[in-house]
Amino acid sequence: MTMTVNAPELSTGQREPVRWRIAGYAVGAAFAGGVGVFAGQEVQAAWGRWAAGGYLLAALITLLWRAREAATVVAFGGAVVAPLVWMVTGGRDMSTVGTGALTVVKRAGRLLLETGSPYLPVDRLTGPESLNPYGPPLTIFGLPHALGLDGWAGNPRTWFGLTAALLGYAALRHLRADRAGWRLTAAFASPMLALPLILGGTDLPVLGLIALGIALLARGAHLWLAGVVLGVACAMKVTAAPALLVLLPMLLARGGWRPALTVAGSGLLAALGSAAVTAPAMLADPHDLVHNMVLFPLRLTPQQTTAASPMPGQVVATGESGGKVMMIAFLLVLMAGICVYLWRRPARDVPAAVLQMAVIWTLVFSLAPSTRFGYFVYPLVVLGLRPSVRSGSGSMD
Repeated sequence: MTMTVNAPELSTGQREPVRWRIAGYAVGAAFAGGVGVFAGQEVQAAWGRWAAGGYLLAALITLLWRAREAATVVAFGGAVVAPLVWMVTGGRDMSTVGTGALTVVKRAGRLLLETGSPYLPVDRLTGPESLNPYGPPLTIFGLPHALGLDGWAGNPRTWFGLTAALLGYAALRHLRADRAGWRLTAAFASPMLALPLILGGTDLPVLGLIALGIALLARGAHLWLAGVVLGVACAMKVTAAPALLVLLPMLLARGGWRPALTVAGSGLLAALGSAAVTAPAMLADPHDLVHNMVLFPLRLTPQQTTAASPMPGQVVATGESGGKVMMIAFLLVLMAGICVYLWRRPARDVPAAVLQMAVIWTLVFSLAPSTRFGYFVYPLVVLGLRPSVRSGSGSMD
């Protein structure tokens, strides 16, 4: 007698998450496959090939066995672990991968130890690769190499990833998210974090600080600490500024001047303090900082940034005569309009503030005179954090 054992039928509610996970892995595989075929740099193409295989295998595991954790581990292995191992065992020096960001951060660490400033003087600038568009606090990730550490220990990428992972885990734990470790692994397995990590990842610690600041405000506690982490994020990269731009009007509307001033004051002190510690020479002459961190990204220096994308702001700024000035003026008017709107119509809570941040980042990155596709990781990350923020929101009165 033959016995047939049928797999238990899944209800609609059970089938739908499986379908969405399979679809997500399929989209990831398609994106990674496109990178593997069309990328202009070997490291990008290699990441695409490894990641596409990992995502396809994760989709197959999800389809056949519904093994969510196993699929997450496989996706993470294909998108992060395998490319990193390939770089080392394939005889490729990790320091030469993503040379732009990593070289700049390493040089900044060396300059800080030698001169007290992470920036080359204006008269020593020879080309776009000699400028440093990052804020002084980001220099700390170049100090291990400057102090003589080699390999993984001296590579800024290692510390970018570890810092982002620790901050992301702290944010999820503070929000009391279920299975925080698995959520964090799944986040780093996604293309939006895996690819920046492989290519250098200067935005990763900034995103980790933003996530932790949002989590602290969502729980309605430690406002001064939220201000500190957001202030340091803004000092590392000006791309973090929209977070405070949105959150301060929300705090003022919900709790009055006291919480708003607490976050603004602690954020300002943290930004100034962290910049002073990591660029003490700038206290006497901030000209080099302004030249590198403000004028260079706006294409107002003789050395033009190599950042490129088909976004409208980039196209206009590098195209018609006077397009650069026009886009800078338009961006300033846009930011002024956004500030007026936020103060008149502030977000009612942190989840609503997250949506406002995502919209502002999308607009600014689309219209900036110099931009990269990688910057759109900012709205994607905060939107991915939003479900946990909604369940963890508390009072900020």
